[in-house]
Amino acid sequence: MDYINIIRILARSTYWQNIYSSSKDIGSIQLFENKNNYSGLQSLFLYWLKIYDLLYLELGQKEWKYLDEDVINDDCRCDAFLYWRGQTKEAELNKQKQDQKIANLKFKNKGHVSSFDIDLRGDK
Repeated sequence: MDYINIIRILARSTYWQNIYSSSKDIGSIQLFENKNNYSGLQSLFLYWLKIYDLLYLELGQKEWKYLDEDVINDDCRCDAFLYWRGQTKEAELNKQKQDQKIANLKFKNKGHVSSFDIDLRGDK
């Protein structure tokens, strides 16, 4: 088992998820002895803590039909889900941008109406 698998197992564990959650809520709780200049392993651990924190939050909210405990606990399936979710969110964002561009073209000068009084009677 390589170190990334071990980091992921630790990061998704109830113990470390509780510590991570508490450290966000209570500023005095530290995950590491050092307060800055994190090592590569510490940075990787923090990354996976955040990812699993978000996944457990989304699981609780039942936001995604393909997300369940089995997906979270299987690194390969979890990676596939994260990729699929990213692609889905990117497609939604691109659609919103496109819709906004269309809306901006349709109503670009809305509200900027000028009027002139013209006398066409020819009387002076």
